[in-house]
Amino acid sequence: MTDAPPDPPPLTRVLARALARAAAGPITLPVPEVPMQPLVTLAVVALAALLTFTAFAGPPMVALTVALCAGIIAWGWAGLLGLPSPRGTTLVLAVGSAGAIGTALATSQDPFLAWMPAALAGSMIVAFGHQLARRDGRPRLVESISATITAIAIVVSGASLIALSRSEHGPWVLAIAAAAMAVSALTDLAGGSRRFNAWLLPLGMLVGGFAAILIGHGLGAVGWGAAALLGVLSAGVSHAVRRVLATLPAISGARSQLVSASASVLTGGVVVYVVGRLLIP
Repeated sequence: MTDAPPDPPPLTRVLARALARAAAGPITLPVPEVPMQPLVTLAVVALAALLTFTAFAGPPMVALTVALCAGIIAWGWAGLLGLPSPRGTTLVLAVGSAGAIGTALATSQDPFLAWMPAALAGSMIVAFGHQLARRDGRPRLVESISATITAIAIVVSGASLIALSRSEHGPWVLAIAAAAMAVSALTDLAGGSRRFNAWLLPLGMLVGGFAAILIGHGLGAVGWGAAALLGVLSAGVSHAVRRVLATLPAISGARSQLVSASASVLTGGVVVYVVGRLLIP
């Protein structure tokens, strides 16, 4: 007879899986849910349509569309991200937007983006100067400066669309990219279903590519390969921006949703410019 305790019974598969789940902690979904935002969808479709119409009216009209989007971003960016010193941030974004749009309008000879890095650098200097001029103790300094420069980069990327409209096939490229952004925004309406939540990005890119092929190749303006690439990239970048901003607490407000829509239209400007200039002569 021995005093040693008896061996524990062997674990069953069900018990082993239960213990593994308990040790792993709460399950985190790999893809955050996208709330239903009909205003964002409507605003993206409206801005994409405006971009399409102004693309065939000349660079000054495209500049007005970009200025409208940039103005909305300057108006609500600080509120969307909850940044300190919102008035100063709005002023910095307004100055940076004016510099980028003015540079794109003033450069009428190829290379059209020759002075855009200078405009971006000048806007960053203004952003740092704003932080130095703050008298509130500069709380959340890194967050404030990084968020401001991100907004400036979005506007500078959108200003590339003005330069693209000067090229031979620029208006068609803008129309194709705008159509892809619009249809990708329509797929966001499926985000209310958990079944489609994880597939919104590939779904948006797929329908964006089909829309681009339909418009570009169907009308004989652009080859199907270049049109598909342009549509997939434009739709993907546009959806990714909206998805990132949809996780912010302030996105429930109407102003913040308009900012999200404007940012999703402008962010892919450089991508559209590069694809349009390299693949669509």
